[in-house]
Amino acid sequence: MSKSNLFLLVLISLFSGCASNSELNKSADNHDKAGDYYESIGQPQVAEQERRMAQENRDESLEVDSILVEIFKSKKDK
Repeated sequence: MSKSNLFLLVLISLFSGCASNSELNKSADNHDKAGDYYESIGQPQVAEQERRMAQENRDESLEVDSILVEIFKSKKDK
């Protein structure tokens, strides 16, 4: 397999399977808000689950593939 085909395959899988950094951070913020809401209505277990999901999204947003998607997506949209 040539290098260009391999590169193309990697790019396709990167864009089809990954969320961008900003999308993951937005999702994390929504989970944090939901956690606050559930805490306020007296459901601490659900609030903890929402906060755990928010942290997972933030951790994923720092991975290289998410950052690359953000870079290429930004150039494509301009």
